[in-house]
Amino acid sequence: MRDRRCKRIFAMLSDYLNIELPAKNCSELELHLKDCDPCIAYLESLKNTVEACRRYQVRKIPASSKKVREALMLALR
Repeated sequence: MRDRRCKRIFAMLSDYLNIELPAKNCSELELHLKDCDPCIAYLESLKNTVEACRRYQVRKIPASSKKVREALMLALR
């Protein structure tokens, strides 16, 4: 059943992109990708998501004021 194979492939794609997948599994995955449009589309989507996350710049959170720290400490007690 193709659907089962696709689920297995989906589960391996992150490791594949991170170059953490064993060679045997890479061969299986690459063979499957030659003939499976849904898995190819998912791989492309995953690549785009990973790239977007790498480009995302986390802003530095400003230091809290003394008043905020005191309120948090009070709330924790």
